[in-house]
Amino acid sequence: MRRLIGITPQENVFREQERISAMIRSGKVEYFHIRKPDFTEIQMRDYLSHFDADVRKQLSLHDHHRLAVEMNIGGVHLNGRNPNPPVSFSGRISRSCHSIEEVLQCKNKVDYCFLSPIFDSISKQGYCSKFSLAELKRLFDKKVLDEKVCALSGVTFDNIGQLEEVGFSSFVMLSALWELPRTMFISHQNARFDYVSGCKEALRGGIRFLQLRMKDASDDDVLAIAKILRPECDKYAALLTVDDRINLLETGLFDGVHLGKNDMPIAEAKKLTGNNFLLGATCNTEDDVFAAIADGADYIGMGPFRFTTTKKNLSAILGLEGYSNIMQKLQSRGLKMPIYAIGGITVDDLDDLKQTGIYGVAISSVILESQNPDDTIKQILKTF
Repeated sequence: MRRLIGITPQENVFREQERISAMIRSGKVEYFHIRKPDFTEIQMRDYLSHFDADVRKQLSLHDHHRLAVEMNIGGVHLNGRNPNPPVSFSGRISRSCHSIEEVLQCKNKVDYCFLSPIFDSISKQGYCSKFSLAELKRLFDKKVLDEKVCALSGVTFDNIGQLEEVGFSSFVMLSALWELPRTMFISHQNARFDYVSGCKEALRGGIRFLQLRMKDASDDDVLAIAKILRPECDKYAALLTVDDRINLLETGLFDGVHLGKNDMPIAEAKKLTGNNFLLGATCNTEDDVFAAIADGADYIGMGPFRFTTTKKNLSAILGLEGYSNIMQKLQSRGLKMPIYAIGGITVDDLDDLKQTGIYGVAISSVILESQNPDDTIKQILKTF
């Protein structure tokens, strides 16, 4: 039985507690480790107070362990800073290990242990793999290692299968859980789907990033749809952003906002969103992209790829060459940014788009007009 365990980034990210709660309740992860080494006890108590009782039982603290007793947190994680659990603690105990010897010394004293670095770390530069997968497989086959040992460092959804062949059944993820999904669905409606049913179709198919785009609707109409979609997104641990209407962030229904070229300037919007909400920007040229990065955008929707009927007043068509040129310019400057191709994308375009270096795709009509939306979504997710 595969078990996923999440770890928080050291610095808070947008809607962090809400996203952790959604990941736990959706079953995406079993436990979530709260690792905030720079937090004071007061900061940690405030952070934990935002979780409901059922979610707290699935959390584990890396620091300020006495709060686990005070606030009914389910687990504590032992490390060099905190080598022993609180005397009165009766919940889960885990520990970090960096060698097979450490695992053998502690695995009978804890409920599970982290073994790292299995692969090169994604979040910690220079923290490189120190284990041979062949040797780890031998140790699992000989029952030296067992299900208590959890793989940590560089673990992603792409390499879990490789680790399962080695013998691991528990996997610890940090960066892979917090990076933006690579496929975004932008709401639209046609004769077959309205806004709600189209978004639900995308969620059921496996897409975990929705943008609610209702250009000609009133705020009240947008909120009515958002109130239906928010619990649906939480059920799947998916992100829900709103197009343009930054004023609606205060409702607590959205993870972020996407701004077009004629909407509020990104720098001005960043002052309002800070790190509390995701901020997306529409771009068409390399100058647009560099400006959006400098102004604080968290991701970019870049297009159009080709002509599309779902958007009015299109900018110049980019095509594959346009994406390739802009991605090369970014790489030459050492800049990284999640950039989504958008505009008239079909399933046949996916492989070529991926070759340009684009981070992901934003799609709408290709799903809503498909004869078999589930199969279409599977094909998209296979590439992105």
